[in-house]
Amino acid sequence: MNLPRRWSIGICLVSFGVVILLASIFFGQTNLGGMGLASLLIGLLVLYVPSQTTVEPDLVGACALSSFINIERFLLEISPQSRAFYLRVNDRLDTPQVYLPMSDDSATLPSTVHGRGSLIVDKRDDNRIGLILEAPGASLLALIEAEAAIDFYDVERGNILDVLRSSMVESVEAVGDIRGSFTDMGLRLKIREGPLLGMYQSITKSALNTARRIGCPICSAAICAIVKSEKKNARVENARHELGYHDITLTFL
Repeated sequence: MNLPRRWSIGICLVSFGVVILLASIFFGQTNLGGMGLASLLIGLLVLYVPSQTTVEPDLVGACALSSFINIERFLLEISPQSRAFYLRVNDRLDTPQVYLPMSDDSATLPSTVHGRGSLIVDKRDDNRIGLILEAPGASLLALIEAEAAIDFYDVERGNILDVLRSSMVESVEAVGDIRGSFTDMGLRLKIREGPLLGMYQSITKSALNTARRIGCPICSAAICAIVKSEKKNARVENARHELGYHDITLTFL
């Protein structure tokens, strides 16, 4: 609802409420007084409560889809099966990053690396090459932290799942629900889709390989929050995207 229309409706409701209240006082009708007071209060709410512009979920998905398709094509050519590593966050201002080894059998991170930019080479083995990418959910995590007024860097393991649920479900309403459980080696998360269902479907349909290895933006944001809180590297063992749910398994390194 645009501003002029809001003001018109609000003024009409307030005016109607005032007239009805005056009429109820003049004629001594308490029923009319209740109706007039309700109209007056609703009109004031329309006038003074700020409206917030909403964005269609399909539009959000369309904005993110091209980037995921580009990553999908690139990964299918150079590294079709390797699993992604979310790198530990050493400072609260660091942007969460993902390491993608080009070797399909790589199960560990390079201990020492050299190179600049996105291409990383292990100093002890030149054949071990990988890519460093900004996590797809990094920007979404920053928005979640801003809206919920929290910093996952300060959240302890005992509270991380509750904070993650309250921020993603209640603060930004990005998902319907999120549950998880810690294991001896890592964590398993199960996310129920919410208002952004269209985005999930478009990305998993067109870039399923990338979504399985790195995660869709929502899954990636949740993983970033976990890694930021744990301050550990984590390997994405599995990221399944089913109708209505996302199932993620992480191993901490």
